[in-house]
Amino acid sequence: MDGRALDSSTWQAPGVEAENFARTVVNWSITINVIVSMGTFHAALLPTEITLVQQAIALAMWGVLIYASLFIRACLRLAFNLDTLVIIAFYAFATISVFWTNLDAAALMKAAALAITTLGAFCMITRVDIDDIVKSTTRGLFVLIAASAFCAIVLPDIGIDQAWMHNGQWQGVFESKQTLGFAAAYLMFFACYRKMTGRGWLPFLVTFALASACVVFSESRGAGALSLVACALLLTSLWSIRCMQVYAVLPCIMCVAAVLLILYFYATGYDSIHIFDTTINFTERTFIWQYAISHFDDAPLFGFGINGFWTNPAIYDYFNQNHGWVLDNYHNGYIAILVETGFFGYFLFAASVFLFSYKMLCLIAGRAIDRLHCALIVGFVFLNCQTNFTETVFLRSTMFTSVLLIAFFLAACRPMSSPRARLREQEQP
Repeated sequence: MDGRALDSSTWQAPGVEAENFARTVVNWSITINVIVSMGTFHAALLPTEITLVQQAIALAMWGVLIYASLFIRACLRLAFNLDTLVIIAFYAFATISVFWTNLDAAALMKAAALAITTLGAFCMITRVDIDDIVKSTTRGLFVLIAASAFCAIVLPDIGIDQAWMHNGQWQGVFESKQTLGFAAAYLMFFACYRKMTGRGWLPFLVTFALASACVVFSESRGAGALSLVACALLLTSLWSIRCMQVYAVLPCIMCVAAVLLILYFYATGYDSIHIFDTTINFTERTFIWQYAISHFDDAPLFGFGINGFWTNPAIYDYFNQNHGWVLDNYHNGYIAILVETGFFGYFLFAASVFLFSYKMLCLIAGRAIDRLHCALIVGFVFLNCQTNFTETVFLRSTMFTSVLLIAFFLAACRPMSSPRARLREQEQP
């Protein structure tokens, strides 16, 4: 045997083994990240005073992913065009907005976490194949949903919400039934995608049925309906390119609809939506929306800064005195962006959404992206944008699906290339 060939193979083997090991570490870090970051655990499982442990583990997993990604060759190269610069500018601006808050520990930690997870999203989408990301995410969600079903059936004191407002509804391992509903909805979506990519019928049916049961028994009708619509988007995107193009524009439409909703509350001052003789408040969510929007003029250009609104004692106490309850949650991601980052921040966000839709249309027209991946990205972005009308998911610094949204926005920032050029790239060693 040629000595030089032996030396070459001996020299290359450790590099290959190191990369394979790094990929395994990244995949499992994603799974652990999903388990600990999708929502606050029930107090009986994790005492309230140490819930920061979940966020600490999530950030540690992002640190592991970022470090391990240094040993993995890039599978996706981004083009630093306008779409890339705008999405990075938005998250960078949201991060530095902490400097015009009261600079308390919670705000500083959230800003630091947002910076880490944004970098983590970049490393993940450029070093890990999308299908591997979905596989690891699905695995983590399945653990959460299976554990939630177990708690609801075997440990009802933990798994079932006994409060008078939600008496008998499942909450599983989480502190709220809404968290269980949306986690199960994401699992339904990813299970559907994995079936479309060749996964067997039995794993799909078990996963989908378990997730559906959690959605039904948590009575999260909105989350269940959204997940079914998102699954329908996946299926119809494979049947028709035209459908995929229409779906790519949906985030823009929802962003405009959010602006109209904000303008309605800003102009009228109403704390509910009035349609003829019907009053809609979405279980009193509109009270929070109107209150937050009413303070827009206090910081119109740059907002109150990340985590800088509800931490203001005067703002927090006034709402509590008028309603008898208060949540440090906007229950609307679009309003959260407007209030915390102001007009400038919302402009950057809206611009990133519009550029995302435009780039997806270009990628579809040029067949410069795998069709299944395109359907996944479009469906997931739709699911997130729709969810943010009633829940705050944007700018959640450690919640994995919020970070995955950044990753999928970045995935659209790839350079345009023809199918023939992409085939040549794949054939290169």
